[in-house]
Amino acid sequence: MLHELTIENFALLAHVHIRFGAGLNVLTGETGAGKSIIIDAISRVLGSRGGADDVRSGTTHAHVEAVFSLAKPPAALQALLAERGLLDADDDGPAPDTGPLELILTRDIRPNGRSIGRVNGRAVPLHTVAALGRFLLDIHGQTEHLSLLQPATQLQLLDRFGGLEALGAEIRDTAAALGDARRQWRTMQQDERELARRVDLLRYQVDEIASADVQPGEDEALQQERHLLLNAEQLASATASAYAQLTGSEGEAGALDQLGDAARQLNALTAIDPALAETETLLTEATALVEEVGRSLRAYAEGVEADPARLAEVEERLDLIRSLQRKYGDTIEAVLAYGAAAAAELEGLTRRDERLAELAVQAADLAAQLGRHATRLSRARRRAGRQLAAAVADELADLNLSAAFEVAVECQPDPDGVPWSPDEAPVLDGEPAPGTLLAWDDSGMDTVEFRIAPNPGEPLKPVARVASGGEMSRILLALKSILSSVDRTPTLIFDEIDVGIGGRSGRVLGEKLAELAAQHQVLCVTHLPQLAVYGQSHFFIAKQEQENRTTTTVEELAGQARLSEIAQMLGGATAASLNRAREMLERVDRGEVAA
Repeated sequence: MLHELTIENFALLAHVHIRFGAGLNVLTGETGAGKSIIIDAISRVLGSRGGADDVRSGTTHAHVEAVFSLAKPPAALQALLAERGLLDADDDGPAPDTGPLELILTRDIRPNGRSIGRVNGRAVPLHTVAALGRFLLDIHGQTEHLSLLQPATQLQLLDRFGGLEALGAEIRDTAAALGDARRQWRTMQQDERELARRVDLLRYQVDEIASADVQPGEDEALQQERHLLLNAEQLASATASAYAQLTGSEGEAGALDQLGDAARQLNALTAIDPALAETETLLTEATALVEEVGRSLRAYAEGVEADPARLAEVEERLDLIRSLQRKYGDTIEAVLAYGAAAAAELEGLTRRDERLAELAVQAADLAAQLGRHATRLSRARRRAGRQLAAAVADELADLNLSAAFEVAVECQPDPDGVPWSPDEAPVLDGEPAPGTLLAWDDSGMDTVEFRIAPNPGEPLKPVARVASGGEMSRILLALKSILSSVDRTPTLIFDEIDVGIGGRSGRVLGEKLAELAAQHQVLCVTHLPQLAVYGQSHFFIAKQEQENRTTTTVEELAGQARLSEIAQMLGGATAASLNRAREMLERVDRGEVAA
C-alpha cells in the first residue's frame, strides 16, 4: 500500500505530508483546490512524464516521495528488483509472497524539465520506475497509469477470474518447445550454396585444429623452453665460472681447496681442545654441500647447449599456436572448445536430411499437442468471458451506467499456426472450424479485449478508447469490483469517478468502493458526500493565500471536523445539513446499504 506521500514545491503544493491508511481514503475539497494535483504528483513519482509546469514558481526543484509497503510482494516484482540491481547487495530481499517489502520512490523535477527518479535512494531510469509502478498502484481517471487497459493484463485477469492459470502453465512449456523445434528447422533450411560453404569452412577448421594436436599448457612450456634457448650461452658461461670458483683453475685454489685447508687446521685444533669437535663437524658438512653444488653446476653446464635448430622449431610451434588463438580463441582450451563445437555442427550438417525429418516430426507433434491445450484454454476463456461480461454489466447498472459490456476472446488465422482441436463438436458461437490454423504464443492462441458501449445503440469499443473520465472510472470500478479477488495491484486511485452521479448512485458508488477497499487500498477524489462518508480516512484539500502566494494544504479530518466537511458538501454547515451528515455517517457505521 501507499503508506506515506511527501510533496514539496509541486505546482500549488509548497509542502504536504500525508499518511494514508489501509482501506478507503477519500480526498475532498472545493473545485480547483488542488486534489488532482496530488494525483498528478503520485503519477510523477511513478514515472509519468513531467515538465517545467510541475515546479512551483520561484523554487529550484519539485520533489515527490512515496513510501510503499507490501506485506507479500509478488515474485515478478522481486525478480524485477533483482534484475535492476535494486535489492541490497547483502540481502536478496524477502522470498516471493512470503515477507514484507518497503520501497521508497522519489522524483526530483527541475525548472528546465529535467528530472531524476530514485528507488530506495538509487538513481534509476524513469522506465524502470514505471515498470515497478505497475506492481504498486493504478490510477483510474484522466491519467495514463492504467494497467487494466493493457490487452496482456486483460488476458491475465480473465484467466485469474476463470481459474485458468494452471491451463496456461501447461501451454507455456509446449509453446517454448515448439518454438525451439521450428527455429532449429528454419536454421537448417538455409540456401544450399551457403550450406556447402559452411560445411567446407567447418571441415577446414576442424582439420586445422586437429592436425595441430595442441595440448593444454603447451604454449607456456614452449615459452619457457624458448627463454632458455635464447639465453643458453649466458647460462653456460655463468655456470662454468661459478664451477671454477668452487673447484679452482689454472693453479688457483678454489673454495673447496680453502675449505680443505681449514678442515685440516681445525682437525689439529680439535686434538688439542675437543670442544671444537662440533664446529669441525659443521665444517665437514659444509664442505660436502659445496662439493654437491659443484657437481650440480658441472652437470647443468654440460647440459646447456645453444641449439639454433631447436630454437627454430620452438618458434615455429609458438607461431602456429598464436595463429590458432587469433582465429579460434584466446587460450589453447578455447581453441580446443571451438574445434569440438565445430565438429559437432559439422556432424549435424552432414546428417542434415535425417535431422530435418526428425525436427519436422517433432514440430508437428508439438503443434498438435499445443493446439489441443490452447483450444481447451480458449473455450474456457470464452465461457469465463461471458460470465465476467454479465457480472460487469450488473455492476455498471448499479453505478447508473446503462452500458453494454463484452469480453472479446478472438483468434487470428495463421498458416504457420497450430490447429483448432476441440475435444468435441463446437458448442460456442464464433469458434473456428476444427483444423483451422491459428496464431499462437506462450499464452495460447487468444487475444482478449474488454469492450464497452457506454450508451444504448452505440457500437462496442475497446475500454481504452472510452473518452469520458467519469465513465472510465466507473467502468474500471465495476471491473475492479468483480476482479478484486484476482487483481494483485495493492493500491487503486479513482479520480473524477463521481462525474454525473447523483445522491443515490453516490451511495451505491461508496458501497462499491468500500467493498473494493476490503481487498485493496483505495484513494478516491470525490465531490459527493454520499461517497465521502464511506471513507476510513478522510483528507481535506484547501487552497489558501499566504504571503501573497496561493498554497494548497492537506488536513486529515476526524470527529467534528469531518462531520463539518460532510455537512459543507451537503450544501453548507447548517443545523439541518449537520444532522443529515451525522445520520449518513451513522448509517455507514451500522453497515446499512443503499435501497
